[in-house]
Amino acid sequence: MATDQYDYVIVGSGTAGSVLAHRLSADPDVSVLVLEAGGNRIPPEVDDPSSWYKLLGGPVDWGYTSVPQPGLGGRRTYEPRGKAPGGSSNLYIMMHIRGHASDFDNWAYQGAAGWAYEDVLPYFALLEDQEDATAPTTGTGGPQRVTNAGRHGPNPVSRAFIEAAVELGHQEIADFNTDGPRRGLFGTGWHHIDVADGRRQGTLAAYLEPALARPNLTLRTSAQTTRLLFDGDTCTGVEYVQLRPPAEIPGRTVRDGHSTAAAPGLHTVRARREVIVAAGAIESPKLLLLSGIGHPEQLREHGIEVTAALPGVGENFHNHVLTGLMAEVTQELPAPAQNLSESALFLSSRPGLPAPDLQIAFVHVPFDVIVGRSHPNTVSILPGVVRPVSRGSVRLASADPLAHPLINPNYLGDRWDLERMVQGVKLAREIFATSAFSPWYKQELQPGPGAVTDEDLRTFVRQKAESYHHQAGSCRMGVDDLCVVDPELRVHGVRNLRVVDASVMPAVPSGNCHTAIAMIAERAADFLTGRNRGARRA
Repeated sequence: MATDQYDYVIVGSGTAGSVLAHRLSADPDVSVLVLEAGGNRIPPEVDDPSSWYKLLGGPVDWGYTSVPQPGLGGRRTYEPRGKAPGGSSNLYIMMHIRGHASDFDNWAYQGAAGWAYEDVLPYFALLEDQEDATAPTTGTGGPQRVTNAGRHGPNPVSRAFIEAAVELGHQEIADFNTDGPRRGLFGTGWHHIDVADGRRQGTLAAYLEPALARPNLTLRTSAQTTRLLFDGDTCTGVEYVQLRPPAEIPGRTVRDGHSTAAAPGLHTVRARREVIVAAGAIESPKLLLLSGIGHPEQLREHGIEVTAALPGVGENFHNHVLTGLMAEVTQELPAPAQNLSESALFLSSRPGLPAPDLQIAFVHVPFDVIVGRSHPNTVSILPGVVRPVSRGSVRLASADPLAHPLINPNYLGDRWDLERMVQGVKLAREIFATSAFSPWYKQELQPGPGAVTDEDLRTFVRQKAESYHHQAGSCRMGVDDLCVVDPELRVHGVRNLRVVDASVMPAVPSGNCHTAIAMIAERAADFLTGRNRGARRA
């Protein structure tokens, strides 16, 4: 068994891992190893913003499924997660949403001191390079190129969606991320998207690839971490299995500029400074559990020795949930461009809520590909609950490190989530029924005219609700007994080990969460290097 040494070992090259690899390797005196379970080939659909749906279920997707969901009538849900350099940053739909200010204030109220909105705002700004300065806090000059979908030949039906929402009394706003009297998000408008020059600008393009020529950064692909190594309570490194490369697929190859591939088999690597787990809200808790960090009873069930008794590992797992209404339109739709989702509406389900809890997304393609085959000129409105109260878990299925874990998002487990989804479906129908949308609207295909009563719509939602792909919360940050990491993302009860990804979120933000994950990683880079770039920009 070969053993290497690096200053930092990062498990996972996804959204957070790519940001960390870039920031930590900027110091030429520091060595960084990134371990990625996926292969090194990037299919062309990753770069093409309008082809993201073709990646789902393909070779760069883990292709998880949930356990049966009681709130969905016992259905299992498909849970895509990225498996390649760039991780799920290769799969997300490129909406650039920071979240509502109260999302982060809420993190601080829950014990994540130092993560209130005013604390994280500078880190959002420093990661952005946005083409239109819509507010004093808009970032320019950062690695992440951000464009306004409304400025780059949007689909005309996306404009009709905005006008329909305005007709219903919602304010059109210039940027969902701007500060204002309602602290962001509330209203309808164009998305800002992580797309530039017709290409996806995820963290693979923005962070990881620009750093791969550095001699102090090593990227090892087809390398799945199997457990963390400890000397007493100190994490000293990781064990990983070097898999044989997956079958060749069309696309481009991502590799660093100097290293050679490790031989297939089991390897260990030592971290002189720290190990950073950035494997995402499903694989990060799984790796902690495999390494003896978790609820002792769960660990004993699988014959795993306890390293640190942290009963919160894998708990608090949750996700946004959505469904899709589809309408056939009267005209032939222009060919898809940009990210297919150019406009949206955020609102609260009832007066008095401080932040939106419903996101009404619009896509100018069919939500259901099977329906789309016979009705190609179809658009979809996707009502989603973006402040869910239902909570689930991630648990080990076995002690086999290559086995998928048991994933339970508990969608619509709480009746309030169900009722808000029904409310969102009704609102989507109101949008289709506006005069602004009438030049386009031909007929509703899903749920269809047979769904009339509230109970009909509850049945439809249970049958058709799906993952919003925003899995979060399974290694919660804070200081209470069920927290897994402290506010500097250090795992409680051990040394030299941090978790940096969506799993540390106490609650997922009220919108698409890729930007917030990058922000978390930017902040973690400061924790690790002792810098405080946020303070200088505040």
